[in-house]
Amino acid sequence: MAPPHNKNKKRFVDRRETKSADIKRALTHRARLRKNYFKLLKHEGLEEPSREKPEVSDGESSDEEEPEDSESHETHEPKSKKPKPTSFAERAAIAKQRRAEKRHERLQKIQEKLTMVERQEKIRELKRKELSQKTKRGQPVMGPRINNLLEKIKKNNQ
Repeated sequence: MAPPHNKNKKRFVDRRETKSADIKRALTHRARLRKNYFKLLKHEGLEEPSREKPEVSDGESSDEEEPEDSESHETHEPKSKKPKPTSFAERAAIAKQRRAEKRHERLQKIQEKLTMVERQEKIRELKRKELSQKTKRGQPVMGPRINNLLEKIKKNNQ
């Protein structure tokens, strides 16, 4: 059996096929991105931007010809004005802003939780100090203990 002599030689590459494969890959990637973008818009409750180009109607040119009827021109609004599709940079900026807002809210909740924990810790420390008071002879002071029991009873009744 003879060893393969062209093992290290480069294989013939058809440039047309590789170029068409690259184009196909780019198109599918773009389609997937668009699909995910529209899915995200739908999930957030926003309208999808129109996928078709807006056409110029004849009604707009007639408004320009009548300058004396300025009051009706100001009150006349198009029935359905669709928003322009935003550029990638604008969408990225909006997403970045939303992430920053979420991060800020999360940090704020954590900060509130920490302050609550600190406050509860101070209250516990004061109660512990109050309940551990002793008389000259080493007996527990009963006043704070009775007050503590009364507070517990009042909480249970409410």
